[in-house]
Amino acid sequence: MIVDTVSTAIQRISSGRAVLLSLAFFIVSAALINGRPFGLAALEEITGGAGILDMAFTYTPVQAYVMLAALGDAGRAFYLTRIVPLDLVFPAAYTLFFTVAISWLLTRWLPAESPWVRLNVVPLVAGVADYCENIGVVAMLLAYPAELYGVAAITAVFSPIKFTFIAVSVLLVLAAVAGWAVNSLRAGA
Repeated sequence: MIVDTVSTAIQRISSGRAVLLSLAFFIVSAALINGRPFGLAALEEITGGAGILDMAFTYTPVQAYVMLAALGDAGRAFYLTRIVPLDLVFPAAYTLFFTVAISWLLTRWLPAESPWVRLNVVPLVAGVADYCENIGVVAMLLAYPAELYGVAAITAVFSPIKFTFIAVSVLLVLAAVAGWAVNSLRAGA
């Protein structure tokens, strides 16, 4: 089964070093996409605080175009030329971090043959949903002022999937840390 194959591949690359390197990659990419001069902080200065579709949990096609209009010409250009390129790297960064962290932590808590270790593939759903969302956002930005309501509707489906699976990934990391800590305390007692 594909889940087993992918999970096993993730387990092979998961180590303490991989967790630390992927965490560093995640932190750097998060700082770039959220900060200045390329990220959301700079965009908010240009637009007076208007937000982007990538940060909305849900929206309708009409709301999507209200948000794009609120960015103005300069904001939409910045979104397309600065935010979007960073958002090609950011999903890879958080997906890599969460997959190797979950895998590494779960194998410290549970037996390697436990079916629960396959939860290391959960972050991949978030990453794929994020890339699908990005494709839709780019299409809408490139076509603007034309309004692609079908594209906006499909893109809006991927946002809650992305955020939900990111949240589940965070919870899995926390649960695995807690499980590992409990096992370590029991082993030391």
